[in-house]
Amino acid sequence: MQRAYAYWERHPVALRPDQLLSLAQALNVSVDDLVGTNGTKKRGAGPTGKMKQLFEAASRLPRSQQQKITALLEPFIAHHAQR
Repeated sequence: MQRAYAYWERHPVALRPDQLLSLAQALNVSVDDLVGTNGTKKRGAGPTGKMKQLFEAASRLPRSQQQKITALLEPFIAHHAQR
């Protein structure tokens, strides 16, 4: 099972139902939880907001540019969180 799981991590594959069941049992979760069909809509499943898009774009910047953004945001957020 461990070798199969390692292979699944490295290569996109379509698992058979029996493989999904084995994986779910090994992880002690339901198959629904494993494949994300537990019937509840998770937050963030819809379109992404402007701030999320900006943060995702900023996270792809070089570390030095990320630090400049952090230096601007931290004091701003701290100031407004105190209100």
